[in-house]
Amino acid sequence: MQTRLFRHVLTFRRYITLIFLWSFLPIQAAPVASGRALSSSPEQWYIITIADKPVGYVHELASSISAPEGELIVSTSDVKMVLNRLGSKVELQFLTVYEETKDGLLRKVNYEMRASLMTTKTEAVIRGKTIELRSAVGGKSYSRTLNFSGELLGPEGIRLISQKRLQKAGDIAEFQTFVPELEAVSKGSRKVLAAEKLLLGGKEILVLKTEEMIDATAVKSTAWLGGDNEAVKQEMPTPFGLAQIILADKSRALSAVSGNELPAEMYERSIIRANVRLPKARDLEYLKIKLIHKNPDLGWPEIKGPYQTVLSKSRDDLILEIKRPRRPKPAPLPVPGNEKNREFLQPNAYIQSDALEVKRTVQDVLAGEKDVFKAALKLERWVSENMKFDLGIALAPSSEIFENRRGTCLGYATLLATLTRAAGIPSRVVLGYVYALGMFGGHAWTEILVGNDWIPLDAAITAREVADAGRLYFVATSLYEGVGSLSGGASQRLFGQIDIKILEFAGADGKRIVVPEGAASYRIRSNFYENPWLGLTVQKPADFKFTKLDAVWPDSALVALEGPRGARAELQQYYLPPWKKDRRAAKEIFGRLGISENLERKTIQGLPGFMAKNSKRAVLVLLDDPEAWILIAEGKDASTLLEQIAASLKFKSIGR
Repeated sequence: MQTRLFRHVLTFRRYITLIFLWSFLPIQAAPVASGRALSSSPEQWYIITIADKPVGYVHELASSISAPEGELIVSTSDVKMVLNRLGSKVELQFLTVYEETKDGLLRKVNYEMRASLMTTKTEAVIRGKTIELRSAVGGKSYSRTLNFSGELLGPEGIRLISQKRLQKAGDIAEFQTFVPELEAVSKGSRKVLAAEKLLLGGKEILVLKTEEMIDATAVKSTAWLGGDNEAVKQEMPTPFGLAQIILADKSRALSAVSGNELPAEMYERSIIRANVRLPKARDLEYLKIKLIHKNPDLGWPEIKGPYQTVLSKSRDDLILEIKRPRRPKPAPLPVPGNEKNREFLQPNAYIQSDALEVKRTVQDVLAGEKDVFKAALKLERWVSENMKFDLGIALAPSSEIFENRRGTCLGYATLLATLTRAAGIPSRVVLGYVYALGMFGGHAWTEILVGNDWIPLDAAITAREVADAGRLYFVATSLYEGVGSLSGGASQRLFGQIDIKILEFAGADGKRIVVPEGAASYRIRSNFYENPWLGLTVQKPADFKFTKLDAVWPDSALVALEGPRGARAELQQYYLPPWKKDRRAAKEIFGRLGISENLERKTIQGLPGFMAKNSKRAVLVLLDDPEAWILIAEGKDASTLLEQIAASLKFKSIGR
């Protein structure tokens, strides 16, 4: 019995699904299947690479077992990846087991994944034209059913139909299967592109080059099939570069999980540099942007929503208008359940709003609050103040997030959705892009349903009340259908596949500012750095030079100045939580910098601020609600340098 190529299609889909969600941790393997093994094929090992760098392995085998209903084919795929993301070690391992008849009809799928400290287990049992799904995590179990028509094929079934129909260029094999990581039924196809020779392991072999497509993901992959439809190589684009799975021996495959450091530019591919810097981004009321597709063949998904509108669309680009929703009218809490909002009020495997400790915390935080939006704002603040950002934990059930208080933006969004549901507020999680510090980056936030309107809230990048207009979303989900619903076709068609140009924006005053085609983000004129979009001018000493002019997140620097004998200064931009004002806000910033000296009050260009200094470093924090400007000077005469540069700062009216 040969290794089934279809498992590799799933392997790539799982990887794409999870890479959108950023980072992962280990999993324990589960029993493969019940029954007595009758025969086994030789195991197969593959190396996973990204941008030609080994990051993991795939281990596969297939066997026959006896069962009451007759002989079954069991296909097992185990995947492990180890890499580093911005200094945080990321590990991922998951196991999928398919059971199907000897004719290839799917009967059962077990799928285990741990993307954090807890294991999520999903079992899908096919009974007639219904799939019974049960997910278990953190001691709780959640069930649902999924109906379908036609037949569902497993790995063996797809291998058989491919063997029968794929012989020469142009041949196509079509099928329908169940995608466990998306918890969805999907149609798929394979098409032979050409017969060719492939150099593998120093040997030239004859293969069929095929194009793979699973409708639910909307992403094509390419596979090279050896004898009896055995996969020897497969590749698929990812936001971080081309990913490949290549047939290898066991020792080489195992050596690929040594935790190699990915090149920094791979992560930069997931970040879109903005053409201009936006002033007071967390106060944005309006944003008009142009999306330019890097791969137009993927097409544009449906991305219109409650606060974003597609103005025009062509094959290559799309104009999108985003408006910040108004504060909703008062509405009583809790919200009565109905057919429209039930899915967004109920707990599930990732939104465990029925946990007793969660409910107790909600009661304490709300202290009797009866208005939906006011209650949601209190919960948003609680999440923001109690969570800690951790790149190593991106995807976790809310019970774990609540207990450990750690995660990336997805953790913040998941926890806020959990707390709001526990309070009786319908909520969902949104995945898309957010503008921050000169770039658009992948982000997740929360929406609550007030009346008939979805209102965005963001516990990770907070704004005053309703979340600002500096965000565009691809997918909104209750997570009832699992985490795969976050990374379906829309995300995979757009994330890492587009550029974004800011065309127009408006702040709290509502005045719209047009960004001309080809406008520069900043200007350097002699000793002056001028940023017309931020309304900011900085003057450097004559013997200094400007550096870090194009830094973006995670670097908060707007511009740096380097001088002789190690003297340097840096101006940083920082977003303030709306509830932190004046000295409290400044003390938090100084604390992040490890400074506990007495703060001296300063006023620069009408902006209130605070300064602290010692013999080697001087820091000035200017409060420009809802932002702060942080000027740091270092070197022998740090205090004098800081005073000189601070005196040169000029702030114009734009964005103020």
